[in-house]
Amino acid sequence: MTGKSEEDGCAVVFTPDGKSLAVRAGTIILEASREAGIELDAVCGGVGKCGRCKVKPDGGFQTVASSLLTEAEVRGHVVLACQTVVTGDLTVEVLPRSRIGKHQILTKSLEDLPGPLSPWVRKEFYTLPPPTLGDNLADLERLRRALKRGAVSASLEVLRRLPEAVRSGRWNVTVTLTDVDGADEITRVEAGRTDDRLLGLAVDIGTTTIVADLVDLTSGDVLATGSDYNRQISRGEDVIARMMYAEEGGAEELTALVRETIRSVVSGLILRESERSGRTLASSDIVAASLAGNTVMTHLVAGLPTEHLRREPYVPAAFHAGFPRASELGLPANPAARVLLSPSRAGYVGGDVVADVLASGMHRSAGLTLLIDVGTNGEIVLGNRDWIVACACSAGPAFEGGEVSCGMRAMDGAIDRIRINDDFTTSYHVLGDALPSGVCGSGLIDLVAEMYSRGIVDRKARIQDQATDRVRVSDSGSEFVIESQKNLEQGSTSDLVLTDVDLQNLLRTKAAIYGACSTLLRKTGENLEQVSRIVIAGGFGYHLDISRAISIGMFPDVPLERYRFIGNGSLGGARMALLAARGRQEMNDIFNRMTYLELSVDNDFYAEFSSSLFLPHTDIRRFPSVPAERASGEGSL
Repeated sequence: MTGKSEEDGCAVVFTPDGKSLAVRAGTIILEASREAGIELDAVCGGVGKCGRCKVKPDGGFQTVASSLLTEAEVRGHVVLACQTVVTGDLTVEVLPRSRIGKHQILTKSLEDLPGPLSPWVRKEFYTLPPPTLGDNLADLERLRRALKRGAVSASLEVLRRLPEAVRSGRWNVTVTLTDVDGADEITRVEAGRTDDRLLGLAVDIGTTTIVADLVDLTSGDVLATGSDYNRQISRGEDVIARMMYAEEGGAEELTALVRETIRSVVSGLILRESERSGRTLASSDIVAASLAGNTVMTHLVAGLPTEHLRREPYVPAAFHAGFPRASELGLPANPAARVLLSPSRAGYVGGDVVADVLASGMHRSAGLTLLIDVGTNGEIVLGNRDWIVACACSAGPAFEGGEVSCGMRAMDGAIDRIRINDDFTTSYHVLGDALPSGVCGSGLIDLVAEMYSRGIVDRKARIQDQATDRVRVSDSGSEFVIESQKNLEQGSTSDLVLTDVDLQNLLRTKAAIYGACSTLLRKTGENLEQVSRIVIAGGFGYHLDISRAISIGMFPDVPLERYRFIGNGSLGGARMALLAARGRQEMNDIFNRMTYLELSVDNDFYAEFSSSLFLPHTDIRRFPSVPAERASGEGSL
């Protein structure tokens, strides 16, 4: 390898993309890939803890040894991009599983609205008398006189466009008015009559994905739905990694990335609707927006500091971030459009959970509902029309592709359903009808359930010896071979396996979810018999086999008919608040009624979590549907 000084330029070529660029010596390959527009899967934010950004460099580089690389990968000159620096000209082969691929993003949300349409914007048409020497009122005052509402406010952006609008329309104008806390504000003035264009935007700002609805505010129809990865993801998969990245000087970059993602999604929506309807639309036609996200995402999109969210006692800058204009958030909408940010209840119970509750309708139900939203953080809500209690647990990214050697997100090439046959071979379904390259969350739950029912793991999720070459011992411990390398996506560097270490990470994640549910029930003096519905929110549940999740002790063991999947509740709730005054009022009521339970210092949660670190649980009586012979098998307590 040839070395160069930091002042020297080094030519880096990424294959098979064919992208090249010049970087300074000492540049980390992960950073070079970002500059080249190649998004590598750096779950940990590039600190060398996830082992996802694997590449094969050839040329001038220096790397650091990592225990996350197998012996075969080391022999094959595979390195971690985040732990390797450029020292000279080189070519970098990007391995298939190291890329952020096409994600199977769930866009479906509930369609029902909590009342008649009543968006906070409306359009009104006026014919104004033109000015004369005897009637020389300024344009704004002339418009106010026609509105007959006195002190109607208008932003400078509106005033800049007002003179041209009224004159090009020959003093016939359409005025878009926004109700801001009971007072009208002029959002837009258009020449002539444009009653047919009144658009709104509902957005779910997810940590992994961003989903948006383009909505007709007059009819309530969803005109188009779009989604994309949150472009922050290459700076860290979970909110903790991103807050750390922000503290290291990346806060403005994170804000720019999430806003850039929203702009990209909305641009696609406008283009699609323009083509479908045959009319030319622009982002300025969007005159209202409703956004829901977790507390960290809300802070980042608003450009608020997050450092105090990361440290005990986890205090946000604000629960309510106000009613800002789109221009303040860099949103692709009319600059004067007002934006509703769903209120966050706590540092780790955000506006997305408040929107989930709104979409589920549990706050209007006489019966008791348990709502579970599984992500890197698991949020649990229990309540009815009289009271609501919420908590959050650090579930970890195991079911979202992190901390599991074979794990990946629900994208093309991911196994989402799997069964183990009598001879220990596997049968599975792959998203995108591709060759397998990993296993997503629903597939991992299937896999653990199958390994448990087949006796491959004991109740402590430890792999047991079996008369099959599918179970073997490697340098890192025991592992189960899901599929051999020859049957995987081209470019795979090893067999697809699930290890003892992976199983323990999965066990902790499922224990956190169930432990949080149990703690919430105990703290409120309720029990499962009193729960009439269990609602699963978010994309995680889309491919999920509930019975399998129950069999490993992740979800409560109740009849399956009591489970309900509501899809993207965060997006559904945001849209409900956009379209209905009742929805906005109920969102505020949910926030005001919700009691937050902090689990991080709760001894009851620790006890429930510890008891859940078994398959399915230390107390098998909690899971009557799990076959008794399995529950009392290898590793029983």
